[in-house]
Amino acid sequence: MLISKNAQSGFTMVEMLVAVVILAVGLLGLAQLQITAIKANSQSATMMVASSLAQKIIEDIAAINDDDTLFTTAVTDATWPGSPFTAGEEDELSGGTYDVTYTVDIGTGSGYKGVTKLCLIKVKVKSTSNLMNVTGNKKREVNVSTIRRAV
Repeated sequence: MLISKNAQSGFTMVEMLVAVVILAVGLLGLAQLQITAIKANSQSATMMVASSLAQKIIEDIAAINDDDTLFTTAVTDATWPGSPFTAGEEDELSGGTYDVTYTVDIGTGSGYKGVTKLCLIKVKVKSTSNLMNVTGNKKREVNVSTIRRAV
């Protein structure tokens, strides 16, 4: 038995509407994925800026002379000189503004953990405002510590 084709065969209007709806749902999913990727990239960049700033402060501490008063006096949440720091001022993508504080624990009597002239230095880098995050805008905070011996 032969089946003849009509000269005007093609898609019906209903088939076209279903195809357009499926395409639209797929494109909306891709758009949401793009937004999430942008937020994750921004979160990563600001976290890197905060970590780099904390590492720079630790390196500055390592360069200080052993007989400096920083290593002889216990301090809690003191502001680091030059704080707040603004990252990315030279380009259009700012890394945010960060407050830097530090704590020096020299222990009691014989030094930190019983070792003479040993002090624990903790550096806290915290954003001054909420920054973009995948799960909503949040403040960035990085805590770094080092142990330093003074003379």
